[in-house]
Amino acid sequence: MSLLTRPTAGTDALVLRTWSCGETSVIASLLTRDLGFVKVLAKAARRPRSRLRALVEPGRLVNVEFSVDPQRELQYLRGGSVIMDPLGDGATLERSAYLQGALELVDRCRPASGGPGAGDAAFFAVCEEFVRVLSSPTCSAAATLFFALEWRLLDRHGTAPQVAACACCGVPQTGPAGGARHFHPAEGGIVCGNCVGGGAASGARTMGAEALAVLQALATGDLKAAAALDLPGHLRREVGGALHRFLGYYLPGYRLPAALDLLRAGKERSE
Repeated sequence: MSLLTRPTAGTDALVLRTWSCGETSVIASLLTRDLGFVKVLAKAARRPRSRLRALVEPGRLVNVEFSVDPQRELQYLRGGSVIMDPLGDGATLERSAYLQGALELVDRCRPASGGPGAGDAAFFAVCEEFVRVLSSPTCSAAATLFFALEWRLLDRHGTAPQVAACACCGVPQTGPAGGARHFHPAEGGIVCGNCVGGGAASGARTMGAEALAVLQALATGDLKAAAALDLPGHLRREVGGALHRFLGYYLPGYRLPAALDLLRAGKERSE
């Protein structure tokens, strides 16, 4: 009697989330380079000597091998190796919080083009770059880097804010000149003072020139440049709040990542 070997796949992946299963096993949600979002069962991975244990730590970049059965929601993790552990040596509380926030954001707000089993190498590349830049010793602005990831996620959905020109009339919005500006998700981004005065964006919030310049810098999509753009607290709150409102308006399933909510509460208590 011949035995048919079950098909397997090998690919790079980012571990997004894990759950305990039974007494010793782990279920892990992975964003893979070649097959999109995949859930795997790592049997006995919670045992101290398990060779799978290192492959199911959230935030790690790994190369994994798992079964491929279209009839199963869970695939079996067979093995692999760790490419990078961003929470290894040198990790800080802030970087850990922004990494966990990014993992939650990616897991909840998946690009429309990526269904089960559908690969999106470009989206994986963005997430991989975020992890590598966040882990770099040259990363001095984890918050701004996270904002850049939020922008890239919106861009993947085709809903990035309009910040170069007024979303209503198209008048360019560059430099400190141009009068009052407002940020309004329902109108798609920045709205000039004339359009707000005409009632085109009722309820829009005023945005300062400095915050607008940051959003315009984020629009370039350069994660490394964002990681070097350290912002004062008031500006970080203004930019972060604007992106938070925009994400909540356009991305189903979005909510403020729990890790960032705790980090924000801690900063407010210390100020």
